[in-house]
Amino acid sequence: MFMDNINNIDKNSNDYEARWGFYLKSEILNGRVAMVALILILVIEVITKQTLFNLMSFF
Repeated sequence: MFMDNINNIDKNSNDYEARWGFYLKSEILNGRVAMVALILILVIEVITKQTLFNLMSFF
C-alpha cells in the first residue's frame, strides 16, 4: 500500500498529497490509541500482580 503511493507521486501529486495527509493523521491517531491501550494494559497488569502478591502473602 505504501509502495503503491510512492509510485503514484508523478501521476497525481495533488491527490497524493491529500491522501498522504489523511493517512498520516489516521496513523498518528492509531499510534495514540495503541499507546494508551498499552499503558492501560501495563497498569492493570501491575495492579493485578500486586493484589495477587498481597493475597499470596496472607495465606
